[in-house]
Amino acid sequence: GSQEEARAQLGIYGACIKIAMIMVMITQAFRFAYEPFVFGKSKDKDNRDTYAQAMKFYLIFTLLAFLVVMGYLDILKYLIGESYWDGLRVVPIIMAAEILFGVFFNLSFWYKLTDRTIWGAYFSGIGAVVLITIDILLIPRFSYMACAWAGFAAYATSMLLSYFIGQRYYSIAYPIRQMSAYVLLTLVLF
Repeated sequence: GSQEEARAQLGIYGACIKIAMIMVMITQAFRFAYEPFVFGKSKDKDNRDTYAQAMKFYLIFTLLAFLVVMGYLDILKYLIGESYWDGLRVVPIIMAAEILFGVFFNLSFWYKLTDRTIWGAYFSGIGAVVLITIDILLIPRFSYMACAWAGFAAYATSMLLSYFIGQRYYSIAYPIRQMSAYVLLTLVLF
């Protein structure tokens, strides 16, 4: 019945998330190395440049990881059962969403350093609303693909809000043009 179909779909999604977890681990490793570094830096006066550089390197690092995983997906797919391969198309979406989450995390320092942490709750809350809305509206039609895109949209929303509002309170000159070029190059290679 439809219950079994739903379980099968969930199984496929769960299996494919395992491959995307590589990006989660990379993002986490970056965070653990990065947070003490940033709060250590907040005493220096050139820290805004440092944050901008760190964001750039985070992006380069994760985009490379994205390309490596996508490049080796034909090998990595053997980590999961063949019956789950249909779901491999969610892997790039989930990994891209994780990159966005990492960017959102890197942006979060403006409200941590300016004692406006309530903004973090706002951004996450709005992101959650986006996620739930897309899930409710689209899962019945698009199954687990909707889950993957919902996560992507939620993190993208949180990230963009944090960026634009953050620039008002604690302006950091991120190398946006350069970073956009890396993203574009990655998409072309992908």
